[in-house]
Amino acid sequence: MYKHRLFIPLLLTLGVLLFINKCNAAEITRERGVNGLPDVIRIKGTLSLGDQDRFQSVALTSKKATVYLDSPGGKVLAATDIGTIIRIKGFETAVDNAVCASACALVWLAGEPRMMSNLTSIGFHTSYTTGKDGKRTSSVSDGATIGAYLTRLGFNERVVNFVTSAGAEDMHWLKKSTADKLGIAVTLTTESTRRKSYSLFADAMKLLTSTPALPYEASKLYRQSAEIGFAGAQNNLGDMYENGEGIQKNDKAAIYWYTRAAERGEPTAYLSLAHLLSEGTNDADLLVESAKFAGLAFTFLPEGKNKASAEQLTRALGERLNHADKERAFDLISHWMPLHQEERLMSDSPRN
Repeated sequence: MYKHRLFIPLLLTLGVLLFINKCNAAEITRERGVNGLPDVIRIKGTLSLGDQDRFQSVALTSKKATVYLDSPGGKVLAATDIGTIIRIKGFETAVDNAVCASACALVWLAGEPRMMSNLTSIGFHTSYTTGKDGKRTSSVSDGATIGAYLTRLGFNERVVNFVTSAGAEDMHWLKKSTADKLGIAVTLTTESTRRKSYSLFADAMKLLTSTPALPYEASKLYRQSAEIGFAGAQNNLGDMYENGEGIQKNDKAAIYWYTRAAERGEPTAYLSLAHLLSEGTNDADLLVESAKFAGLAFTFLPEGKNKASAEQLTRALGERLNHADKERAFDLISHWMPLHQEERLMSDSPRN
């Protein structure tokens, strides 16, 4: 009887603790992507210990996902573990018309790419502990954990200082302009606009394959999608300008849109830029730039006619460059990093 009297209160205590942890845990949900779109994983609420395990169980069954965040913060360990999973899986992160502060912002930084809207608030401050008197004191151990985490993600010292330098009672709010200065790649977008850009792109493709084809109407839809930021539309609009299909031929406009698509990691745009920049020129700098994009196209295009074309062009440009210029081109290739990596890449197109 004595043992039972001890055991019952113990069970009640454990039950209360489990109930409290469950109530404090963040809400983590997933929506399956449709029509090739990434899954949507949402994290809402304060991050607690154990949330990283629940996030992992959700994340393991998604090949591609965008993680939407809406949280005032929480436990550093939960955040850094979730962020590490996001980086390993190659997931996107986004804050859309919401607040993501403290530990939540650490999760957001792990995304590739990272997205925010104009109505978003992303804030950083040093980790802290709260004493019995309610006073906040900076946590040295958590600060070291955050610094090591950011370094593993590849961020420079300026970013680490920005994230950790605000006091326990302060907050450094991140704007797009500040992110650009710090070298944090950020895309201004929302979930609805992304879906709209894909829909516009699909509608433009249908107009080009309809009977009769309607290239002018398709170009208008491509432009809308391109201006939102979809790399496939930017690339195809560049094609239309280069070939004068549906719109007046304009090589400068073609280069502009190919470049925007290349900045988003679209390999077909690499190939298009390599061809267009190398045509009719003997300028060494232009040829080096062409060789860079040809090499990138050969590296990242899937097997097929475009990859073969990229290999052929790379060899041809190599014959036109001296040794020093070849070294320059190789160095540019090895250090290339898109400003934003598009998840929905083009197929083996556009060149026939």
